[in-house]
Formats: sequence, structure tokens, C-alpha cells
Amino acid sequence: EWLWRPLGNPPGVCVTSHALRNPRGFGLMQRDRLFARYEDLEARYDLRPSAWVEPLGDWGEGRVELLQFHTADETQDNVGAYWVPATLPAPGEPLEMAWRLHVGGEGLALPPNAWVTQSRRGHGYRAAKPSANQLQFHVDFAGPALAGLSPDAVQAVASASGNAGTLRAIAQPHAAHGGWRVTLDVERLDARTPLDLRLFLKSGDRTLTETWSYALPPES
Repeated sequence: EWLWRPLGNPPGVCVTSHALRNPRGFGLMQRDRLFARYEDLEARYDLRPSAWVEPLGDWGEGRVELLQFHTADETQDNVGAYWVPATLPAPGEPLEMAWRLHVGGEGLALPPNAWVTQSRRGHGYRAAKPSANQLQFHVDFAGPALAGLSPDAVQAVASASGNAGTLRAIAQPHAAHGGWRVTLDVERLDARTPLDLRLFLKSGDRTLTETWSYALPPES
């Protein structure tokens, strides 16, 4: 399974993790390469490199941990990703690990089937004044696995943590950019509790895309 977790600027310190055995790779990826997304001639965020860690050999049980903490502006580095073994060595004992670090631009470490190109969050249109706990996400997918599929052949599969009430996901072809867009509506039961969301596309028993994994931190 490929996982994609969009980064954010949480109100405080936010640490999330993915537990797994013998990871094939992980990294911090800059997929959005359009200058118009940033309009910054000095920092040129559209040219910033991605970094991908390729483990060599078996790393065993552990977790990839993602650290994010609040920053007042974009000039502060506030994100880190690293591997934490399930069993740490005793003080003075060695820990042998090997890896290869890939640094590059567009197309580095993409899933072979289809992937997330962008995701946006808001409240969506409501006939009445929306509740702060009613959230809507638009998640766009693209990739060769989605080419030529009819609208009734693709299904959005969404799941959420116990802090979610109503959950609805609708997939449709993306008429403007190709690929597919999923509209995900979710009710957050308690704003003081984190909310974890997962979403991917499938056709029958075949998984078409990576999994969009979103963590909404608690509000103070």
C-alpha cells in the first residue's frame, strides 16, 4: 500500500505515524510544481526538491513518524519524517541499518497506478449556515490506472476514526484536468479530538490508487 499524507500547519505539535514491517520507502515529497501555486520569485517553492528514503535490507517492525509543529510563516522549517524501530537497542548496543537517499524533482517515487494530485478542505455548499464540524474535502487523483474507466466502474472507498459521524464519498471524472475527483463529506463529532481519514479508489476488487491519509489535529 502506498500512503499519501498532505502536510499542514497545526496549531501546536502534531505527531502521527504509520506502523509497518520492512518499509519499501518513505519521504517528504513536493508534488505540486506549478509556479502559479506559489507566485514566489525568491523562495521558488515550485523548484524545491523532494527526498525519498529507500531502505536496504530488512528493517523489521517499526513505524514511519511524521512530525509537524506550528509556525508563524513559511520561512520556518516545521516538518520532519523518520523511522522508529519497534525494538530499540539497549544503551551501548549497535543498531545496523542501511538506506539510499534519493533527492530530485517531479516524478520521484510515484506509485505505479495512480496518485493524489491535490486535496482541498472547506465546508462546501450548505442550504443553511454550515456547522464548524461539517467538513468537505475535494481530492483529485491521476495516473494510468484511471485511464478509460467509465463512471460506474470506479468506487471511492472512505474510512474514518471513531471521531467521525456522517461519512460520504462520491467519485466522478475530472472534466477539467482528467483523472478523477472525490468529494468527501464528513462530520467531526468533537473538535477537541483528532480525526483520521483514509480514501482510495477501486474498480471491483482492484485497487486503483494510493491511499490519501489525512490527519486533522485537535483544536485548542
